[in-house]
Amino acid sequence: MSITQDIANAVAEVDFLLTPCKACQRQGLPILPLRHAVVPDTHPASDPATQTRMGLRTLRSGYLYVLLDQRIWHAYEVTAQGHLRRFNPYEPNPGPPPSLPEHCVHEDHDIPSSFLNIDTDTYGSAWLAFSSDPWPVSVLQAYKTGQAPAHRFEGLDLIQARNNPELLGLAMTPDNLQVDRQVFEYAQQLNGPFDSAHGFHSRFLRKTALRGYVVNAMARHQLENGVLAVVLDDTVGLIQEYNHQRLNWVVKRQAWREDPLRAYQLQTSQILQIIRATQREWAAQKVFTFEAQTGDGPPVFTDPEKQRQTVVEMRQQESDEKLEERYDEPRRAAFQAEYEQEEARFQAYIDRHAGTYAQLCESAAFALIERHDYDGRNRESGIAYSKTIAACLSGGITEAPAASAEPSPPAPGTSEALWLRWLQDPNSPPYRALMLRDGPLMAALLPSFSATEPTHWNDSEKLYNALSKLIASDDVGFKLRDSVKQAITELQGSVNAASQRLQTLLDPGIQQAVRHLNNASQRVYNGVHLIELQVQMKLGEYYALQSAHLREMQNSASEKLAKARAEMMPSLDELKAGVQNEARKVKPIIQTGLLSLAVLDPKVAHTVIQISVWVEGTAHELHERLAREVKLNVNQLNDAAKMALVEIKVAAGTLELDARKSLNGMKISAGQASQLVRDSFKGLRGTGKGWELLLSLGGLYLLNDSLGKSLKSAEEAMGPKAAEAMLALYGAKLGIIGGGIELVGLLMPRKASTNSQISLGRSVARIGGVLNAAAGIFEAAQALTAYGRTEKAGDKRAARHYIIASLASSVAASAGALGVFNPLALKAIGIAIISSLAAYISNKIAEKNESTALELWARRCYFGHADETPRTHWNSPNHADIALAALNAATLGATGGLKFDTVIASELSNTKIGVPIDLQSFLKFRITLPNFNSSSAGYQWAVLIHRHGDGAPPHYTGGEVIVSQEYFPPALTPAASKRVSLNPSKSTNKADYKRESLEITESHQPLQPRANHSIKTFTGKIELTQDTGRHNILSASLTITYWPDRSIPQAYAEISLQENK
Repeated sequence: MSITQDIANAVAEVDFLLTPCKACQRQGLPILPLRHAVVPDTHPASDPATQTRMGLRTLRSGYLYVLLDQRIWHAYEVTAQGHLRRFNPYEPNPGPPPSLPEHCVHEDHDIPSSFLNIDTDTYGSAWLAFSSDPWPVSVLQAYKTGQAPAHRFEGLDLIQARNNPELLGLAMTPDNLQVDRQVFEYAQQLNGPFDSAHGFHSRFLRKTALRGYVVNAMARHQLENGVLAVVLDDTVGLIQEYNHQRLNWVVKRQAWREDPLRAYQLQTSQILQIIRATQREWAAQKVFTFEAQTGDGPPVFTDPEKQRQTVVEMRQQESDEKLEERYDEPRRAAFQAEYEQEEARFQAYIDRHAGTYAQLCESAAFALIERHDYDGRNRESGIAYSKTIAACLSGGITEAPAASAEPSPPAPGTSEALWLRWLQDPNSPPYRALMLRDGPLMAALLPSFSATEPTHWNDSEKLYNALSKLIASDDVGFKLRDSVKQAITELQGSVNAASQRLQTLLDPGIQQAVRHLNNASQRVYNGVHLIELQVQMKLGEYYALQSAHLREMQNSASEKLAKARAEMMPSLDELKAGVQNEARKVKPIIQTGLLSLAVLDPKVAHTVIQISVWVEGTAHELHERLAREVKLNVNQLNDAAKMALVEIKVAAGTLELDARKSLNGMKISAGQASQLVRDSFKGLRGTGKGWELLLSLGGLYLLNDSLGKSLKSAEEAMGPKAAEAMLALYGAKLGIIGGGIELVGLLMPRKASTNSQISLGRSVARIGGVLNAAAGIFEAAQALTAYGRTEKAGDKRAARHYIIASLASSVAASAGALGVFNPLALKAIGIAIISSLAAYISNKIAEKNESTALELWARRCYFGHADETPRTHWNSPNHADIALAALNAATLGATGGLKFDTVIASELSNTKIGVPIDLQSFLKFRITLPNFNSSSAGYQWAVLIHRHGDGAPPHYTGGEVIVSQEYFPPALTPAASKRVSLNPSKSTNKADYKRESLEITESHQPLQPRANHSIKTFTGKIELTQDTGRHNILSASLTITYWPDRSIPQAYAEISLQENK
């Protein structure tokens, strides 16, 4: 091409600059550009809220490039409303295209600005392509000269565009616009439930103006067959739209899950299933082996294990039936089935969009755009690439995790398979976008993917040098960081989440590359230098630091939540949406587990392991700081433990080569090592710089990575004790396995002896028989009392057997008395024996059918029958804290007791009729805290009395705390809050209890083999003053809160008891 032709082409590309308005005063054949897009399916049989289809829409915000006769560029910036404005293709305007001015819209200039214009007298062909971002000069030249694929464009023969537009797209005529039916913006005034990634700007009310424009255009340009509307490819827009739709369903599902009542129902259902499984296991443990213990038994013709299994299944069935008597299992199962069905429905919507999304991401069209529309050598193009790819990739993997624990390759055509391929390819879009498509950075990152060779520090140095060079360049700085803040945050989060999800399927080299990528991102976009160090530390010390940090985080979260509540009053809609779900503090131990490392062998706790930590600062800064602190410690500290020196080592995640030279082999104090670990738990937020969200995402990944390394080191170091310690380090699982064997008193036969004093013997026997008969009456009364108790507790089956036992004991007592006084009444003696045996059997059956602590919880839970008297039913999300705290108490075996007791003041002697008897009244209480460890547990308890005027039972508004104790309680629980908020008890003219009479006894029963754990018991009593009239004290309350591990404040057990006088 000659210089003259080049000049002519250059002039033709900028001649539009003489046009007064680049949007509405352009000349030439008008062509309406449209795009393939996702639209809601509005057919009668479809649900537009859930179903979408491929359709047509006006152009979204972006850039339209037109190559005329393969030599002249026309470029249009497209506003969010789909209006076109020409610009110089070689000098794009900064920022997104601005909307048309309001006065232009009011003067109907929005109609002509929706069309592109071509001089068909000058040009014979046009090649159209829509792009999300402006093309740099190198890309324009590549497409013009044919170095980049031509099928990126939609080719138009301009003669056909004039004469036969129906062959190239939609032919718009005044009588048949077509776009009014086929284009979403023209067909709909409102988008309804359809939420588009690119917004919605209706042209429903502009169809008349469009029809008038078509009439004028056909007359002006002598178009017999109408005006052309051409449909362009927008693969990137489709990917962003499908990604947006699938993530919308993820958000909708999460909002559905977080409905307070639904979340409470689900948790209750899951806990009931855990209780069922736990009790089935207990039932199986109570069935002893059927195998012969010695070799001299009878021959065995059946498999003892099969015999035992048959009995186990029978006992487990009985356990299930007993539990299901306490709650409505069909209702729970129906809820669970409905919940899972709805979950599956949401997942189907997500997967439907994810499948199309993955297909588009793997298409040749996307690969062409991603490879040829951008140039990493142009910084603005690299930034635009990162932003566009971030909008395509945000959200990561959305398929449900596989149910099987065994790693298996993901199904083809899923976002999981797509991300697996991307993570395994060093030149894939996620990596290129995070590195701003920068060639030297990508080349420097490439060696990190090596999984077969040890770490090459020179490779890390290459990446570090490339980062330093990028940061030192003129076009990088805080301006760059601000412009790509959101994009890099979304990308980093997606890459990290995908690498964690696919961890078992990825080579170690890929994990190393992702680690380096996080380090590089913090270096480039936040200006944060990170160095990975390894220090030696005892396992027990490491666990203690973890626990302390967890407690600090939870306290901080509680303070922030309280502050947020004080600053705003949430609306009813927000409350219904579950905005304050985080306020729920109680964590069910039976569901989440709890274990302290202190229960392990001390040898394990003293095992030295390698701890991996991330430290902020350059190698020189870190060396100076550590050296200064070591010197300060030597001069000032006397703590031998902190004075002990440990060696640090630079780990493979570090990029700076000087770090290895400066820090390897350096010795620091144990106190410094602890502080490094403590700081690493805080992540990168403590640096006080950069973007909080990106710092959090990157810091979270690196923290997770270092914790994983530390846990692996612990697992390798501890050998056979690894399982227990790993549980503790992971946050712990406490298995409370209860149940004991009731010892039945043995009958001890005595040999009868006779002497000459037969009459005396008969008298003694007769007296003994009378006493036995009287004892039978007492047994009948006891069974009758048990009947009343179990009837109130809702244990109907147990109550029936207790009433049978009471009747049988009464019959036995009567028949026994008759047999004593009439030795010949043998039938009476027989009846007494049989009735006594029946009473004993009925008593045992009744005891077996009484509710255990977990079964009592099941009766009171959301799905429970709640048939106690008085009724207790936790059937609202507002009861969640109470229900879960009670569940923890049942799980742990924590108990409490409270009663009013009246006794005779002293033994009676020479009592005369009419002389009053001195009585004493006491309020007694008992508290049992199992698995108590003074180094880790915490508790608080209080006894309150309620008087006349303190409200009505059981919800008293006032009360007086007469005795309380606490031991390192980590948080204020609901019961404690309620106790603090009680009004002072109504004053009385005279004391109604003797404060000086208070007695409290503490006892510890060691648990073997865990010598540092015990059952802690409090027993106490306080004497009440006697009142000849109605006593002023109406009731007493006992509240107990117990933390087996106070480093987890949410995992507490709570018991609230009330006793009326």
